[in-house]
Amino acid sequence: MKKIIAFTSIIIALVGLSLYAKPFFNDKTMKKSEVLKKWGAEKLDYEKFKSGSPEIKSKMAYSIMTSKEIVGKSVDFIREKFGSPDGFYFIDVYPAYIIQEGTNSKEETWQIVFKLNEKYQVREIVVHKNCCN
Repeated sequence: MKKIIAFTSIIIALVGLSLYAKPFFNDKTMKKSEVLKKWGAEKLDYEKFKSGSPEIKSKMAYSIMTSKEIVGKSVDFIREKFGSPDGFYFIDVYPAYIIQEGTNSKEETWQIVFKLNEKYQVREIVVHKNCCN
């Protein structure tokens, strides 16, 4: 009987945790075509990106996602070229940069994220919904 109660308690705890944690681990991303439609495709300019506002950065998101130059580069290269990350994607290791910032809980915040492999090289670039309802 004690094993049944312990097992049932574990299942209830896991279900509760998954329901509670879901908003924190929402992995909503945009396809490249959606990024292109939403923000256009301005040519990547590292200096302009580094010093630009989210509005300026968002216009370069498609070019960044489709660039053959960036995949395989080191995390140090990303930080040097794009500046200090201002977004957050699950762990601090992945450089993330805000490209659309909501001003309240009803507006969306989007970021461009450089996912890394075990050698800290870019393996994938995604546009991720950072927060909010």
